[in-house]
Amino acid sequence: MKSFVILCVLFVAVATANAGHLPSSTVAQRLIPSFATGYIIKGEDAEPHSAPYIVSLSRTAKHSHICGGSIINKNWVLTAAHCISNPVGMGVVAGLHKRTNFDEKTQSRVVDYGVVHEQYGGGVGPYDIAMLHVSQPFEFTEWVKPVALPAPEEIHDGETHLYGWGQPKSYVFTAASTLQTVTTQIVEYNKCKATLPADAPLHETNVCSDSLQQSISACNGDSGGPLVKEFADKGDAELIGIVSWGYIPCGLAQMPSIYTRVSAYIPWIANVQNSYYKSL
Repeated sequence: MKSFVILCVLFVAVATANAGHLPSSTVAQRLIPSFATGYIIKGEDAEPHSAPYIVSLSRTAKHSHICGGSIINKNWVLTAAHCISNPVGMGVVAGLHKRTNFDEKTQSRVVDYGVVHEQYGGGVGPYDIAMLHVSQPFEFTEWVKPVALPAPEEIHDGETHLYGWGQPKSYVFTAASTLQTVTTQIVEYNKCKATLPADAPLHETNVCSDSLQQSISACNGDSGGPLVKEFADKGDAELIGIVSWGYIPCGLAQMPSIYTRVSAYIPWIANVQNSYYKSL
Protein backbone atom coordinates (compact mmCIF):
# COMPACT_ATOMS: atom_id res chain seq x y z
CA MET A 1 0.00 0.00 0.00
CA LYS A 2 2.81 2.39 0.92
CA SER A 3 4.53 1.71 -2.40
CA PHE A 4 1.29 2.41 -4.28
CA VAL A 5 0.87 5.79 -2.56
CA ILE A 6 4.46 6.73 -3.38
CA LEU A 7 3.98 5.76 -7.02
CA CYS A 8 0.78 7.83 -7.21
CA VAL A 9 2.57 10.88 -5.80
CA LEU A 10 5.45 10.43 -8.22
CA PHE A 11 3.03 10.08 -11.13
CA VAL A 12 1.23 13.32 -10.29
CA ALA A 13 4.53 15.17 -9.91
CA VAL A 14 5.96 13.85 -13.18
CA ALA A 15 2.72 14.28 -15.10
CA THR A 16 2.34 17.86 -13.95
CA ALA A 17 5.94 18.74 -14.75
CA ASN A 18 5.52 17.34 -18.27
CA ALA A 19 2.02 18.65 -18.93
CA GLY A 20 3.10 20.51 -22.04
CA HIS A 21 4.43 17.29 -23.62
CA LEU A 22 1.40 15.04 -23.13
CA PRO A 23 -1.23 14.66 -25.86
CA SER A 24 -4.80 15.26 -24.76
CA SER A 25 -5.81 11.66 -25.44
CA THR A 26 -3.12 10.40 -23.08
CA VAL A 27 -4.17 12.87 -20.42
CA ALA A 28 -7.83 11.87 -20.67
CA GLN A 29 -6.99 8.24 -20.02
CA ARG A 30 -5.14 9.05 -16.82
CA LEU A 31 -7.62 11.28 -15.04
CA ILE A 32 -8.65 10.03 -11.61
CA PRO A 33 -11.46 11.36 -9.38
CA SER A 34 -9.89 12.23 -6.05
CA PHE A 35 -10.52 14.16 -2.86
CA ALA A 36 -9.07 17.64 -2.77
CA THR A 37 -5.49 17.36 -1.59
CA GLY A 38 -5.13 20.56 0.38
CA TYR A 39 -3.80 22.88 -2.28
CA ILE A 40 -5.12 25.69 -4.47
CA ILE A 41 -3.20 25.67 -7.73
CA LYS A 42 -2.16 29.12 -9.00
CA GLY A 43 -4.21 30.92 -6.41
CA GLU A 44 -3.09 34.18 -4.82
CA ASP A 45 -2.65 35.45 -1.29
CA ALA A 46 -5.99 36.47 0.16
CA GLU A 47 -6.40 39.84 1.81
CA PRO A 48 -5.83 39.36 5.55
CA HIS A 49 -9.04 38.13 7.20
CA SER A 50 -11.10 38.55 4.04
CA ALA A 51 -12.74 35.20 4.89
CA PRO A 52 -13.31 35.52 8.66
CA TYR A 53 -15.55 32.45 8.62
CA ILE A 54 -12.85 30.00 7.50
CA VAL A 55 -11.31 27.66 10.07
CA SER A 56 -8.38 25.27 10.06
CA LEU A 57 -9.12 21.77 11.33
CA SER A 58 -6.72 19.28 12.90
CA ARG A 59 -7.14 15.74 14.18
CA THR A 60 -6.27 16.74 17.74
CA ALA A 61 -6.12 19.87 19.86
CA LYS A 62 -2.38 20.02 19.07
CA HIS A 63 -2.84 21.81 15.80
CA SER A 64 -1.65 20.43 12.48
CA HIS A 65 -3.82 21.53 9.55
CA ILE A 66 -5.69 18.77 7.69
CA CYS A 67 -8.83 20.44 6.30
CA GLY A 68 -10.76 23.65 6.09
CA GLY A 69 -14.22 24.42 7.40
CA SER A 70 -16.70 27.29 7.76
CA ILE A 71 -18.25 28.86 10.85
CA ILE A 72 -22.03 29.01 10.45
CA ASN A 73 -22.82 30.24 13.98
CA LYS A 74 -21.12 30.58 17.36
CA ASN A 75 -21.21 26.86 18.06
CA TRP A 76 -21.07 25.07 14.72
CA VAL A 77 -18.65 24.47 11.85
CA LEU A 78 -19.54 22.98 8.47
CA THR A 79 -16.96 20.84 6.64
CA ALA A 80 -16.59 17.77 4.39
CA ALA A 81 -17.45 14.31 5.68
CA HIS A 82 -14.24 12.86 4.25
CA CYS A 83 -12.25 15.09 6.62
CA ILE A 84 -13.72 13.33 9.64
CA SER A 85 -12.68 10.06 11.23
CA ASN A 86 -13.27 10.71 14.93
CA PRO A 87 -14.74 14.20 15.39
CA VAL A 88 -14.57 14.44 19.19
CA GLY A 89 -11.28 15.99 20.20
CA MET A 90 -10.52 17.61 16.85
CA GLY A 91 -8.93 21.04 16.94
CA VAL A 92 -10.50 24.11 15.31
CA VAL A 93 -8.68 27.40 14.82
CA ALA A 94 -10.51 30.52 13.64
CA GLY A 95 -9.08 33.93 12.77
CA LEU A 96 -6.00 32.61 10.98
CA HIS A 97 -4.32 34.24 7.99
CA LYS A 98 -0.83 32.81 8.22
CA ARG A 99 -1.53 29.13 8.78
CA THR A 100 0.87 28.74 11.71
CA ASN A 101 0.59 32.22 13.27
CA PHE A 102 -1.46 32.13 16.45
CA ASP A 103 -2.03 35.55 18.02
CA GLU A 104 -4.67 37.71 19.69
CA LYS A 105 -6.84 37.47 16.57
CA THR A 106 -7.07 33.67 16.55
CA GLN A 107 -9.42 31.51 18.57
CA SER A 108 -8.70 27.83 19.26
CA ARG A 109 -11.52 25.43 20.06
CA VAL A 110 -12.03 21.69 20.57
CA VAL A 111 -14.83 19.65 19.00
CA ASP A 112 -17.08 17.93 21.55
CA TYR A 113 -19.65 16.55 19.09
CA GLY A 114 -19.75 15.85 15.37
CA VAL A 115 -22.04 14.31 12.77
CA VAL A 116 -21.19 12.94 9.33
CA HIS A 117 -24.11 12.73 6.91
CA GLU A 118 -25.75 9.33 7.33
CA GLN A 119 -25.76 8.66 3.58
CA TYR A 120 -22.10 9.42 3.03
CA GLY A 121 -20.45 6.29 1.64
CA GLY A 122 -16.90 6.95 2.74
CA GLY A 123 -15.41 7.63 -0.69
CA VAL A 124 -15.46 10.17 -3.51
CA GLY A 125 -19.13 10.90 -4.09
CA PRO A 126 -22.23 12.65 -2.74
CA TYR A 127 -23.33 13.53 0.81
CA ASP A 128 -19.82 14.72 1.61
CA ILE A 129 -20.83 16.98 4.48
CA ALA A 130 -20.32 17.03 8.25
CA MET A 131 -21.08 19.30 11.18
CA LEU A 132 -18.86 19.95 14.19
CA HIS A 133 -19.93 21.45 17.51
CA VAL A 134 -17.27 23.29 19.52
CA SER A 135 -17.06 22.99 23.30
CA GLN A 136 -16.76 26.77 23.72
CA PRO A 137 -18.62 29.25 21.50
CA PHE A 138 -16.65 31.48 19.15
CA GLU A 139 -16.50 35.14 20.06
CA PHE A 140 -17.38 37.12 16.95
CA THR A 141 -14.89 39.85 16.15
CA GLU A 142 -13.52 41.63 13.11
CA TRP A 143 -11.46 38.51 12.38
CA VAL A 144 -13.92 35.76 13.34
CA LYS A 145 -17.42 35.84 11.86
CA PRO A 146 -19.99 33.37 10.49
CA VAL A 147 -20.77 32.89 6.83
CA ALA A 148 -24.39 33.13 5.67
CA LEU A 149 -26.20 30.01 4.53
CA PRO A 150 -28.17 29.98 1.25
CA ALA A 151 -31.90 29.44 0.93
CA PRO A 152 -32.97 25.77 0.65
CA GLU A 153 -32.30 24.40 -2.86
CA GLU A 154 -31.04 27.78 -4.10
CA ILE A 155 -29.08 27.44 -7.35
CA HIS A 156 -26.30 29.96 -7.83
CA ASP A 157 -24.49 31.17 -10.93
CA GLY A 158 -21.74 33.58 -11.86
CA GLU A 159 -18.51 34.37 -10.07
CA THR A 160 -17.47 32.64 -6.87
CA HIS A 161 -14.43 32.59 -4.60
CA LEU A 162 -12.59 29.67 -3.06
CA TYR A 163 -10.42 29.98 0.06
CA GLY A 164 -7.88 27.63 1.56
CA TRP A 165 -4.27 27.22 2.61
CA GLY A 166 -2.46 26.04 -0.47
CA GLN A 167 0.50 26.46 -2.77
CA PRO A 168 0.79 28.43 -6.01
CA LYS A 169 2.29 25.64 -8.13
CA SER A 170 0.90 22.16 -8.77
CA TYR A 171 4.30 20.47 -8.48
CA VAL A 172 5.09 21.88 -5.02
CA PHE A 173 3.68 19.56 -2.36
CA THR A 174 4.00 21.95 0.59
CA ALA A 175 1.03 23.99 1.77
CA ALA A 176 1.57 27.75 1.73
CA SER A 177 1.67 29.57 5.03
CA THR A 178 -0.72 32.28 3.79
CA LEU A 179 -4.43 31.86 3.09
CA GLN A 180 -4.96 31.49 -0.66
CA THR A 181 -7.92 32.44 -2.81
CA VAL A 182 -8.97 31.83 -6.38
CA THR A 183 -11.86 33.20 -8.44
CA THR A 184 -13.95 30.68 -10.38
CA GLN A 185 -17.25 30.53 -12.24
CA ILE A 186 -20.21 28.29 -11.43
CA VAL A 187 -20.80 25.65 -14.10
CA GLU A 188 -24.46 24.75 -14.66
CA TYR A 189 -25.12 21.21 -13.45
CA ASN A 190 -26.04 19.58 -16.78
CA LYS A 191 -23.09 21.22 -18.49
CA CYS A 192 -20.82 20.03 -15.70
CA LYS A 193 -22.17 16.50 -16.03
CA ALA A 194 -21.61 16.53 -19.79
CA THR A 195 -18.05 17.78 -19.32
CA LEU A 196 -17.01 15.09 -16.85
CA PRO A 197 -16.34 11.42 -17.73
CA ALA A 198 -19.46 9.27 -18.01
CA ASP A 199 -18.62 7.38 -14.81
CA ALA A 200 -18.07 10.52 -12.73
CA PRO A 201 -19.69 10.20 -9.27
CA LEU A 202 -21.51 13.51 -9.74
CA HIS A 203 -24.80 13.93 -7.87
CA GLU A 204 -27.61 16.48 -8.06
CA THR A 205 -26.55 17.70 -4.60
CA ASN A 206 -23.17 18.80 -5.99
CA VAL A 207 -22.21 22.15 -7.46
CA CYS A 208 -19.37 22.65 -9.94
CA SER A 209 -17.01 25.52 -10.60
CA ASP A 210 -14.37 26.09 -13.25
CA SER A 211 -11.55 28.54 -13.90
CA LEU A 212 -12.60 28.61 -17.58
CA GLN A 213 -9.32 27.25 -18.96
CA GLN A 214 -7.15 29.81 -17.19
CA SER A 215 -4.84 27.10 -15.85
CA ILE A 216 -6.04 27.93 -12.36
CA SER A 217 -7.13 24.88 -10.44
CA ALA A 218 -9.68 24.86 -7.66
CA CYS A 219 -9.95 21.07 -7.57
CA ASN A 220 -7.08 20.93 -5.10
CA GLY A 221 -8.54 23.49 -2.73
CA ASP A 222 -8.53 22.61 0.94
CA SER A 223 -10.97 19.77 1.56
CA GLY A 224 -13.93 20.98 3.59
CA GLY A 225 -13.18 24.62 2.80
CA PRO A 226 -15.61 27.24 1.57
CA LEU A 227 -16.74 28.17 -1.93
CA VAL A 228 -18.60 31.44 -1.48
CA LYS A 229 -20.58 34.07 -3.28
CA GLU A 230 -19.37 37.49 -2.18
CA PHE A 231 -21.58 40.56 -2.13
CA ALA A 232 -19.61 43.81 -2.26
CA ASP A 233 -22.65 45.96 -1.52
CA LYS A 234 -23.50 43.94 1.60
CA GLY A 235 -19.94 43.27 2.71
CA ASP A 236 -20.67 39.63 3.46
CA ALA A 237 -20.54 36.20 1.85
CA GLU A 238 -22.85 33.24 1.31
CA LEU A 239 -21.62 29.66 1.51
CA ILE A 240 -22.35 27.93 -1.80
CA GLY A 241 -20.20 24.83 -1.59
CA ILE A 242 -17.87 22.69 0.50
CA VAL A 243 -14.71 21.54 -1.27
CA SER A 244 -15.19 17.84 -2.01
CA TRP A 245 -13.36 16.36 -5.02
CA GLY A 246 -11.99 16.82 -8.52
CA TYR A 247 -10.03 15.03 -11.23
CA ILE A 248 -6.29 14.69 -10.81
CA PRO A 249 -3.75 15.63 -11.92
CA CYS A 250 -5.49 18.99 -11.72
CA GLY A 251 -3.06 20.85 -13.94
CA LEU A 252 -3.79 18.41 -16.76
CA ALA A 253 -7.47 17.72 -16.22
CA GLN A 254 -8.85 21.20 -16.97
CA MET A 255 -12.18 19.98 -15.61
CA PRO A 256 -14.68 21.51 -13.20
CA SER A 257 -14.09 21.15 -9.47
CA ILE A 258 -16.82 19.48 -7.44
CA TYR A 259 -18.30 20.75 -4.20
CA THR A 260 -21.07 19.68 -1.84
CA ARG A 261 -23.93 22.08 -2.64
CA VAL A 262 -24.86 23.57 0.72
CA SER A 263 -28.37 24.66 -0.33
CA ALA A 264 -29.29 20.97 -0.73
CA TYR A 265 -28.59 20.34 2.97
CA ILE A 266 -30.28 23.22 4.78
CA PRO A 267 -32.97 20.96 6.38
CA TRP A 268 -30.25 18.44 7.36
CA ILE A 269 -28.17 21.19 9.01
CA ALA A 270 -31.20 22.33 11.01
CA ASN A 271 -32.06 18.75 12.02
CA VAL A 272 -28.53 18.08 13.28
CA GLN A 273 -28.64 21.17 15.47
CA ASN A 274 -32.14 20.45 16.76
CA SER A 275 -31.25 16.84 17.60
CA TYR A 276 -28.16 17.96 19.48
CA TYR A 277 -30.01 20.47 21.65
CA LYS A 278 -32.88 18.05 22.35
CA SER A 279 -30.38 15.50 23.65
CA LEU A 280 -28.95 17.89 26.27
